[in-house]
Amino acid sequence: MMAGIPATGTTIGAVTGGLRLGPDGSFRPNLRWELSERGAVVDATGCWITPGFVDAHSHLAWSDFDAAYRPTGAAERAAGAAANQLATLRAGVTVVRDAGGYDLALARRLAGRAGPRVSLSVDIIGAADARGERYLRDRVAELADAGAAWIKLAATGGVGAGTRQLEPAFSPGELAAVMGAAATAGLPVMAHAWGGPALDQVVDLGAASIEHAVFLTAAQAARVAACGAFVVPTVWIYADVLRLASTGVLPRTLAPAARRAVAAHPRALRHCLDAGVRLAAGTDAGLASQHGRNLHEVAAMIDAGIPAPLALAAATTAGLALVGEAASRGDLVVFSGDPGRPDVLRDRAAVRAVVQGGRVVHSRSDAGSGTEAG
Repeated sequence: MMAGIPATGTTIGAVTGGLRLGPDGSFRPNLRWELSERGAVVDATGCWITPGFVDAHSHLAWSDFDAAYRPTGAAERAAGAAANQLATLRAGVTVVRDAGGYDLALARRLAGRAGPRVSLSVDIIGAADARGERYLRDRVAELADAGAAWIKLAATGGVGAGTRQLEPAFSPGELAAVMGAAATAGLPVMAHAWGGPALDQVVDLGAASIEHAVFLTAAQAARVAACGAFVVPTVWIYADVLRLASTGVLPRTLAPAARRAVAAHPRALRHCLDAGVRLAAGTDAGLASQHGRNLHEVAAMIDAGIPAPLALAAATTAGLALVGEAASRGDLVVFSGDPGRPDVLRDRAAVRAVVQGGRVVHSRSDAGSGTEAG
């Protein structure tokens, strides 16, 4: 057990004791934190310390997958997003790449509120936007003007597409128009692609990351690796959707596609490992119940066959490399157990403290209560 937990709001001025990444992907010294406020020292012996986690695919502004049930009023949207991002921060996630729904107006409204640093895509370019090349170029320019740091392109269907997840949502010319306009705007593309020819096309056109990649083949994995793109597999979301659809919380019509994804994903991940594809972790969280369970994705990656050190790296250092955040931000997470174990990752009480930018933003006492700054 930790001898003491730093007070929420405390600034970490320096770390002593040889903070280094261990072979299991986590920081595990007999760590002493030197706290700049009073020069006090906190003994973290027996705890595990990792870098802050990165969720490279989340929907912080969403509390429901069905757009018809999402709030439209600014105050209500902000309240929901604030709760979601606070839950995400408490889970140990200090950086998020939002995959649609979190716009610049919302970011400004929530400035100063506790939450991860957010990289915006603003909105999704999907099948409804397949209105020709000129329209799509204008759509990219519109998103760039709206403050997008990423272009989110849904190149195939998803879990709600029945059995049509491998059908391209755009013509080859339309895909090229989106990718070309994004390159002109200096914006990287995160491409939703379950598989099929659209996945090949977005890789060849320079997508920075492939989202989901459920039916990725060995040949496609080699192609992704050769191009240096990342795969963000979002493994956990399909098991959670299957659970919720099977119990009627979500439409039961989603269950067959989710079941196929759960069965197929381990094979796709094995192809990624064999080809040396760079992996980053993302939850695709879009329900209120999913925000704050972000580390379930890391656990699911391990359960699906990704070695624990690689899964932890996908959710920390590799995620930073993809999102483009500086690694020296002073983000740390303190665990009471080994974060290389899926059961620890699924236990929110195992997160003892979260440090963001050198400041303790969440801490949990031995009694189990948690406090947050901001």
